[in-house]
Amino acid sequence: MLLKTALCLALSVLWLPAVAGAATQDQVNEVRQLLEEYHISKPTDDKLNESEIEAMIGSLDDPYTQYFSPEELQSFSNAINQSFVGIGIVMSQDDGITYLENVVPDSPAFKAGLMPGDALVSIDGAATAGKSIDAIQVMAAGKEGSTVNVGVKRGLVKLQFLVARTSMQLPVATSRLMGAGVGYLRLDSFSADAAAKFKAQLQSLEGQGMTSLVVDLRGNGGGYVDQAQQIGALFVADGILAHVADRDGKDTPIELHGEKRDYPVYILVDGGSASATELLSGALQEYGVAKLVGTKTYGKGVIQQLIPVASGGTLKVTVQEYKTPGGKKVDKVGLTPDVAVTGGLQQLLAAYRLAGGGDVRLTVGRGALVVNGIRTADAGSVIKKNGVWYVSSKLGALASEAKLSYDAKARQIVLDKDGTTHRLAASDSHVIVKNGVSYIDVRLLSKWFANLTWAAVGDGTVTLYDSAA
Repeated sequence: MLLKTALCLALSVLWLPAVAGAATQDQVNEVRQLLEEYHISKPTDDKLNESEIEAMIGSLDDPYTQYFSPEELQSFSNAINQSFVGIGIVMSQDDGITYLENVVPDSPAFKAGLMPGDALVSIDGAATAGKSIDAIQVMAAGKEGSTVNVGVKRGLVKLQFLVARTSMQLPVATSRLMGAGVGYLRLDSFSADAAAKFKAQLQSLEGQGMTSLVVDLRGNGGGYVDQAQQIGALFVADGILAHVADRDGKDTPIELHGEKRDYPVYILVDGGSASATELLSGALQEYGVAKLVGTKTYGKGVIQQLIPVASGGTLKVTVQEYKTPGGKKVDKVGLTPDVAVTGGLQQLLAAYRLAGGGDVRLTVGRGALVVNGIRTADAGSVIKKNGVWYVSSKLGALASEAKLSYDAKARQIVLDKDGTTHRLAASDSHVIVKNGVSYIDVRLLSKWFANLTWAAVGDGTVTLYDSAA
């Protein structure tokens, strides 16, 4: 069995130059002494020790083996477990305006009264207009227990909220029914408690009458192997999660002993789906439990172990390579989806429809796009001009289930559905072109496609309904 300290996590690649030439320990010690004595920067022992460690690790040509100081180890653990100090908001930007895409339930921001869709105006009195999300995050950062004054605009009303920063954990697993018995379960990380959180959400969906399941693992870079094993056991009665081989080539299967589910499962994956995500997805795909929808996964097929360094710090070292139950290589290869779909919204709708989903409800505006209750970031899918709503041609096509193309020669937007073709010139009064994106009058789309209706919600959002999906 694998140790609980064994990790499977996709990380940013760290390429370090290898040490040039071979050197004896006496030479290394002498060079260290000379550097300490003569170098203009007056390097300390700690600095030279750190450099030696980095050089050794760099010579391995392995981006996943790393040395952590105690502070770096804490940051690493926090990243896996979705822990941080903050107020609990997720931001997105649309047409130069920063919106609160989401407010974490029970977070300080939630308790203070901030709401999804609020337009961010200021942080501690400093305007946020024209600043990137990264810059705004720096403005909002602070120590645990301190407060920050957040200014927003809600409709036409400007509001101020005093919010306390606190240590918090983002929800690792979230879920809801999307309609027609289709359950949606999002897992953001294989944290130390991921399996328990996943199981609780799964049982909640089943208790609500779920008949098919969409599991969203897009952007999930992995985490603890035993958590992937426990989640796999929720779907496989007897089998293995993966074959793992150590430095001597010894194969140690990660076994699964659990239960079967009798409903279809679809797993959303993309290029950010890595490591423990690929462990789980690869096994469920090969056992025929689930179909993968999206794009090829990252391709991290190696496992790391955390080893304390007696003199201080922790070494995260690659100790094993894994392959799928059928023996397929994952490292630097990735998993190929059963249904290839590009684009975040397209992937979600494809999985929902494959799972037997019916009506589709898309609410777009204020930096977010909500698909049957599932919030996603959105940038510029809707425009209101002279009292008329326009949606991006891509969104209109997705909502109506039409095929979108562009006739460059005729300079026309083309929408095809059920043998009927609709063409619209880019210069047509029903079209707005902004920053290279075409937007179509929703009234015209509703006229063209009988299944598509729409409704404006206040001054900032519009909802599209596809009643024939």
